[in-house]
Amino acid sequence: MTEQPASTPQAPDFNDPEVLAQLRARQRSRALFMAAILIALCVMFYVITIVKIGVWG
Repeated sequence: MTEQPASTPQAPDFNDPEVLAQLRARQRSRALFMAAILIALCVMFYVITIVKIGVWG
């Protein structure tokens, strides 16, 4: 007797507008998070540079 494999999760239907909206929302939130991290790093490097030059310290 052959065993049936456990049901595998099906791939999402990317033609479904609701699935696409959820995907776009996740991509947007991830992009905004990465932008915030990059801006914070730029500000941090700028401040460190100014302090090392000696204008504020």
